[in-house]
Amino acid sequence: MDRAVALATFRARLVGDISTALFVALHIACLGAFLVPFAWKLVALALVGYVVRMWAITAGYHRYFAHRSYKTSRAFQLVLAWLGASALQNGPLWCASVHRRHHRDADGPLDPHSPREGLWHAQLGWFLSGRWGDIDLANVDDLAAFPELRFVERWSWMPIVSYAAVCFAVAGMPGLVWGFAISTVAVIHATAMINSLCHVWGSRRYETGDTSRNNAFLALITLGEGWHNNHHHFQSSARQGFFWWELDLTYLALRALAGLRVVWRLREPTAIALAGPLVGRPVLPKVAPTPAA
Repeated sequence: MDRAVALATFRARLVGDISTALFVALHIACLGAFLVPFAWKLVALALVGYVVRMWAITAGYHRYFAHRSYKTSRAFQLVLAWLGASALQNGPLWCASVHRRHHRDADGPLDPHSPREGLWHAQLGWFLSGRWGDIDLANVDDLAAFPELRFVERWSWMPIVSYAAVCFAVAGMPGLVWGFAISTVAVIHATAMINSLCHVWGSRRYETGDTSRNNAFLALITLGEGWHNNHHHFQSSARQGFFWWELDLTYLALRALAGLRVVWRLREPTAIALAGPLVGRPVLPKVAPTPAA
């Protein structure tokens, strides 16, 4: 048993070291922006790559694969999986599994990325440690039933290489720097901020038993994921900006796709869920009516 534990520890450290090396290399590649000719079309390429793949993470990896908050076809779920994997956040099964574990014990000892262990841990440390690289996928049997998703999970490097190839085909080496490296780093850090900053910075509407918070700025740069307290309160909702003033671009895009019948059965927060329980307003116990004299 000790040998097995030692082997598992060694493997986790090796995976962590490789992940860290690749992550550092990706950041160094961003410095190439000072070495290649600047053009606004490169900024546009980076922005488009950011928005498309951020949406694939928010609408696909998070709201669809992790929470099954709407329905879609197998063809479109493959598109979501492929685009999400191109953002260097592992395969859809792994990501859904980790996220479901996060909600099962949010900010508890079994939460993979609680900021209670430090902001660096919540932002990237948990991911780079290698501890969660070989995670048990038993809690994603519903997703593992699809062979095409298992294919993307096993060969998750293929979407990354194909996306990098598209960027190179569009603008050569500058396209790789802006469209791939800079865009990917931005998506990774913005997504990770939901794990870290959205548990320490912002407001709390609902009493959720954890430290989740709503943050309008993070909601803007992550296309709606910043309404994190809302999400922890009613996890199965495809809509995370519960009220009209809470901009949720991911949800608006899903509504448009629903109009085109690409997706359907979008789950919404119920009236009871919207009502609370609110922070600072304890739920009063129900009292049976006094029988008439």
